[in-house]
This record gives sequence, C-alpha cells and structure tokens, in this order.
Amino acid sequence: MPVLDHVATKSSGAADVSVSRDGAMAYISGVQGLLDLASYDRQGNEKPLNLQPRPFLSLRFSPDGQRIALDLRDQENDIYIWDVSRRTLRKFTTGGYIEQDPVWTPNGQRIAFSSTGTGRTNIYWQAADDFTGTSERLTTDANTQTPLAFTPDGKSLIFREVDGTSGYAVLNKLELEGDRTPKPLFRTPVNSWNAALSPDGHWLAYQSTESGQEEVVVSPFPEVESGHRQVSSDGGNRPVWSPSGHELFYLDTRRRLMTASFQQRPFDLGKPSAVFQFGSLRTGNGPARFFDVHPDGQHFFAMRSVAQQDEAAHPNQLRIVLGWDEELKRLVPAKR
Repeated sequence: MPVLDHVATKSSGAADVSVSRDGAMAYISGVQGLLDLASYDRQGNEKPLNLQPRPFLSLRFSPDGQRIALDLRDQENDIYIWDVSRRTLRKFTTGGYIEQDPVWTPNGQRIAFSSTGTGRTNIYWQAADDFTGTSERLTTDANTQTPLAFTPDGKSLIFREVDGTSGYAVLNKLELEGDRTPKPLFRTPVNSWNAALSPDGHWLAYQSTESGQEEVVVSPFPEVESGHRQVSSDGGNRPVWSPSGHELFYLDTRRRLMTASFQQRPFDLGKPSAVFQFGSLRTGNGPARFFDVHPDGQHFFAMRSVAQQDEAAHPNQLRIVLGWDEELKRLVPAKR
C-alpha cells in the first residue's frame, strides 16, 4: 500500500529512506527516477508517447513492433507490456518478486526475464499472451543472471552472469533444447555484458572493458574467440543491431545515438557517426536497455527523464517527518 508520494528513486528503483527508533522518518523527495517514453526519427525529432511518468528501467520491442515490454521499478517491481496501437499498459508478471530485463523470443511468443522468485536472480520465461504469471524457470545458479539475446532460431539464449563475490560479469550461452547446462562463451573470461546478436545470428556485439573502459566490440558467433573488432572509439554501451543487420547502433558517453555501417562479405565495419543527441535519457550501469530500434529501422524509442519538466513543482528535498509511525498506523490499520 503506498504510504509516501513523490519519493525520489534511483536508477535501480531504490529510494533514500530512513526511519529512527522513535518513529521519525527522513527521505529524499522529488521526481528523480520518473520517466516516460518517446519516439525519435533519424533527425532526432521527438514524439512523446504520453505514458504516465514512472520509474521505467528497460524496454524491448516485440519482433512485429506492436508491443513493448517494459521493466518498471516501482513498489511491485514487475514487467509490463505496452500495446502500441491500443495505447494500453498491462502488467505481465505478477509473482510478487523483482522481475526485470525482458527479452522477446524471435517469434514473439515468449518473453524471458530475470526474477528473484527463489531468492536468487535467475532466468525465467513466460508466454507473451499469458498475463497470469505462469512462468518456467530456465537457470538455477547462485550468481545473478540476466537474459540478453536469443539466437534467430530461438533455440539458444545469450545471458549475462555476475559473480556475487567479485562482481565480474561474463557472457554465457544456454541451450533451450536438451541439456540446459549453461556454457561460457569465452574460455578466457572477459568482463562483458549487454550483448546483441545480429539478425542472421553470425555476429555478437557487446560491451567490454578489455581496453580499460567500456567499449562496444563485435565478434563472430558462435566462434567468439576467433577475433573481435572494436566499434566505438571513445566509450560506448548498449549495442543494438538494425533489423537489416547493416547497421549497429549504440550510445556514447555523451548520450548520443551512434551508428556504424556493417557489411559481412567482405567484412567491413564503418566509422561510427552520430545519428542525433538525446536531450534527456535515462542513464546508469548494468544490463538495462534504455532505448530500442523499431523493426522499421528508422525510428527509435527511448526512456527520457521527466525530472526537468516537474522539478519546479516537486524539487528534490530532504524531508523529515516526526511521528511517522503514528501516521503509518493511520494509513495502514492493523488487520484483525
């Protein structure tokens, strides 16, 4: 039950709140963390979708472009589906756990996501038209796991695994038919994440810190260790392939949407150039996808911060509430 309004949240969905033993509360208020969605053309022209601002974290287009899976970091931490034509937002997961990072199967029939349903952050999937919360668990490891990309045939899933002790991130592959024992993509561990497979399944783009900072690189798939080429030159993250496979998009450190042309035979990777500058865009670490490419390859959807629009009405402030424990009793009466 909501007990506070206008609580500022971080990119993880967490809030700065503390309650003392005598019942006083201190918290940061404001609109930090609230976002809405907007579409952009290649000239950077922005068109808001006019969703109610919420703490969104990640978005993924369905293969047909008719639905968007959204990761919502509110008090319920669920995944929602936005129907583009009907303009409706519907809760997809209902398990009461932290469920995030949705990824569609290539045929659009299922959505994979991470969930804390067993106390561990493992990977599950669920029929995209099943809003009952009936999901199937795919992994069982104690490390944190996040789905990233399916192979075009839908038979394998690339996912990120983070060691709970070292914080080291690696890319693994999970076969969805037969033996479901995950296999590492790299024999020599490479700190890597945010992987994206080309539409033909022959090339893997991902973030790597091998150069000393986050850069976008491309490797052949599945022979990822046979060589790689660095795409970005001054920092890059969250690579996304165009539907045609002839372009690779990513974000640079200045919130610019970058593109590099790509040709497979003969291999040719073009020099990256800016498509446009995002005026306002959610940022943060981790595997969250802050933008995605529409299947038409000409439009981009992104999460934009609404803090600048509403900060005059709800500025970030440190607030202290005395006797908040009594207020809580009034708001949430004890059940008998």
